[in-house]
Amino acid sequence: MQPIKGDRMQDIEILNQNYQLIAKAITYIDTHFKDQPSIDEIARNIGMSKYHFMRVFKEYVGVTPKQFLHSVTLNYAKEHIKESKSLLDSTLDIGLSSSSRLHELFVNLIGVTPKEWREKGKDVTITYGFGLTPFGEALIAYTDKGVCYLGFIDKNKEAIFTRFSELWENANLQHDDEKAQTYLENIFIKNKKYNLMVKGTNLQINVWKALINLPDGAVTTYQDIANTIDNPKAVRAVASAIGENHIGYLIPCHRVIAKSGAMSGYRWGIERKKILIAYESVSKETLITYRTATLEDIPRLCHLLDQLFSQEAEFTPDSANQTKALKKIIDDENIGEIYVASKEGEIVGMVNLLYTVSTALGGRVAILEDMVIDENHRGEDIGSSLLEYVLTISKEKGVQRLTLLTDGDNIAAHRFYEGMGFEKSSMIPLRIQL
Repeated sequence: MQPIKGDRMQDIEILNQNYQLIAKAITYIDTHFKDQPSIDEIARNIGMSKYHFMRVFKEYVGVTPKQFLHSVTLNYAKEHIKESKSLLDSTLDIGLSSSSRLHELFVNLIGVTPKEWREKGKDVTITYGFGLTPFGEALIAYTDKGVCYLGFIDKNKEAIFTRFSELWENANLQHDDEKAQTYLENIFIKNKKYNLMVKGTNLQINVWKALINLPDGAVTTYQDIANTIDNPKAVRAVASAIGENHIGYLIPCHRVIAKSGAMSGYRWGIERKKILIAYESVSKETLITYRTATLEDIPRLCHLLDQLFSQEAEFTPDSANQTKALKKIIDDENIGEIYVASKEGEIVGMVNLLYTVSTALGGRVAILEDMVIDENHRGEDIGSSLLEYVLTISKEKGVQRLTLLTDGDNIAAHRFYEGMGFEKSSMIPLRIQL
């Protein structure tokens, strides 16, 4: 493959590398699902540290391993089948009543002509090639009418090429990996829409139209698709049509699961199917983003501190003192750093780290203070994901130990921090006001 120059190619390579690691994690979870392995155990058994494991998920889809892996569970699938059925029903009139425009994708689904079908692509020029995607290596092929093949590869490159070439047996095939990589980048990184040139029976094409019509991130069942095409008894024919889909991802056959919620077979691998579904489900939800605080954030940070200090027996809110201290920390990274979690552009959580040096460890350590989640956003798993982010970035910056203080009678806080890996110390805090 001839690589594309610039950052986009680097992005897709990183996503592909992270996909391979996450696929290993999914395989481990499937093999040991009865044991309900912890994040630490999964990371250790696929040869990664916990912090590297967390960073992989952050780079791949912007959420924690816990949030992502929840999306591949049976219970999650069951919860979303009903929701997706309702969404599918509400969009049928828009999508399938139209001859060309389907759902929000505005993708033209073009069937081959009878002549092209009969002659297996004779006189049709098809450019094909291999390249990287965020979900592994793939073969993509296209004509002047649109994309006519997209298949993922797992140590079966020859078999995938054979299937593609048999589908278009008499076509004029032109091999160009560089152009193929550009197409893959446009689809998976830039979200560019292409027309799709499909080869199938009327029933198959109707099934594929129904799949394209699925709202982003939705899942459905074979029965629901049969109902959608007004042929409720054709469940087996629907399953066969889905199995014959030759344009993976763009015709999202990975979104079809068993009525029980189980992830049934997928031509390009069950691990890939699970990752695709999880990737899309977390991507459609409002993501929490994390960053270092700036001076412009101080009013919002003061608001969060007011909430925290109003609950603390030893402290009272004081905007002037809070503003002065926050400014000093933000202005001087040697003093410490403040990390924030944002949702839809609004700061909903913060953590304050103050740095010092440990003579026992011979390096930098930090005191963790002022961890607070906005009272309107508690119970959304923001606290644990923010703290995981802080632990990961602190380790990367060479911090060897974090110490925190919490109220002695706050049992819920003790359990939360212990669940995040903190251990109680035999030492007790003493304080003197100067």
